[in-house]
Amino acid sequence: MSKADTVFDLEAASKYVGLGLVDFQRKVSELKVPGWKTGEFKRSILSKYFEIKSDEGFDSSVIAISNQKGGEGKTTISLYLAEALAENHKVLLIDWDPQANATQLFLNDDVPSVMDYLGYRGKKSKDIMPIIKNVSENFDLLPSTLELANLTTPYERDDFELLKEAILPIRSSYEYIIIDCPPSLGLILENALICADFILVPIQTRAFSLQGIRDLHETILKIQRKANQRLKLLGAVLNQFEGQKALAGLAEGVKKYFPVFETVIQRRESIPQAQAKMSFLAKIDLATMKNFRELAAEIKEKINVEKN
Repeated sequence: MSKADTVFDLEAASKYVGLGLVDFQRKVSELKVPGWKTGEFKRSILSKYFEIKSDEGFDSSVIAISNQKGGEGKTTISLYLAEALAENHKVLLIDWDPQANATQLFLNDDVPSVMDYLGYRGKKSKDIMPIIKNVSENFDLLPSTLELANLTTPYERDDFELLKEAILPIRSSYEYIIIDCPPSLGLILENALICADFILVPIQTRAFSLQGIRDLHETILKIQRKANQRLKLLGAVLNQFEGQKALAGLAEGVKKYFPVFETVIQRRESIPQAQAKMSFLAKIDLATMKNFRELAAEIKEKINVEKN
């Protein structure tokens, strides 16, 4: 079985073909659909027995939030960009960082490891739909655990596309999919960049934040050349901005590698406060939320230009 041939459990399979669980069980039993005894169904098999309404749904935009350097605000940008977009669009936030900071903000209980669903090191890939959690209206989360750190060495060629294949069946369910990437280069990041349509780079407004930008730029170019020609660079977002101090020089330095967004994210105490309270930003500080709405609007405009 190829890794692209996702395996669904009974509940996920019924959703995939658009039937209620009882009707689906009756149908697969009548038709003797392969998997009806075990409760596990290959996507390719379901497509032969059922009319899959693949023409319905969204043409999603997958955005990787990435910077190999730690402390640049990737999770903050991912969280509140997703929150801003979810005010008007269906959004999935993928916590693709073994530190699982975004997951811990929303979920107190232990969650299944996404690693168990990817099909890594010869394991059977499984549908990720059952582990996706709804955190608010229009806002879903694919949680992470520390076990994701074990995704280090490619054992097969397909291991670079594990995330891409995992989200393929659910892409049409969302308008925007945000990937919160880890602060490193390696197989986890490469999976995100091969999966993504666009990349956004957060950079804190301080001089040494330019360290590592060149390496990230080279990684993006390599992915574009060899693995994902559709990957587009949206640009760099200046984060935790405090006045005009050194901003012009920093922006010019960044522009050597990435275009820079007009919207800058201001440093506000309400951001760590919202995270400490495990609260949405809009409930803590509407002024700061407005900043992320402006970023969301600029991102949507850039994506529309790229798609049209």
